[in-house]
Amino acid sequence: MKILTTILTCSGTQKRANACLDTWVKDIQAPHDYYFYGDELQACTMTKTWNCTPDDGECRSRLPEKTYKMLKMSLDYEWDFLFKCDDDTYVSFNKLVELLSGYDFTQDFYIGCKITNPFPYGQGGAGYILTRSAIKKCLHSLELFYQDRSKNKIAEDYSVGLALNMEGVPLQHIPLLNTPHPNKAAQDQGICVKNILTENKITTHYVEPTTMSFIHINK
Repeated sequence: MKILTTILTCSGTQKRANACLDTWVKDIQAPHDYYFYGDELQACTMTKTWNCTPDDGECRSRLPEKTYKMLKMSLDYEWDFLFKCDDDTYVSFNKLVELLSGYDFTQDFYIGCKITNPFPYGQGGAGYILTRSAIKKCLHSLELFYQDRSKNKIAEDYSVGLALNMEGVPLQHIPLLNTPHPNKAAQDQGICVKNILTENKITTHYVEPTTMSFIHINK
């Protein structure tokens, strides 16, 4: 089994990307691998970084397009499970490996912590997991990776979930891949620390670089 981890980043959040490299990314050992998917500058200055800049430039509303480019590019590599998260997420990678060892990577799997609005889809920041066959189905619906203006939705996780929903690939809810009370976590880093060190979650989101270092040293 091989897990490919892809981490959403951009030059504006380089400190977060550096914190990932200095902490949990070090736990990703062969046969597993990782790549950041960032912008043109990062692709030139960072190793293991794909340039997935949207056609009209970096913008939060264009993250669905950026993630589409990443998913399409990932199919050029050998892996069994793809795990996507943001650069302000701490990942207990060994626990992720343990979780996925119980799944059949030849099947259509879409795994994450459920958001239901208006249908179940996986939290993108904290991370979701896809198999190769699920990504191929997802890519059939290119337009669903772009802003659904009728619902005013611009989130990349919503767009991925929408495409998979339309392709008949349901989300499998795993609460270990999330940050409870995300608005509070962004203001209280103690929640992020507790998620990993006390509650044994696989991921926690909205983690500042200094908190990421603290978690990694004390885990």
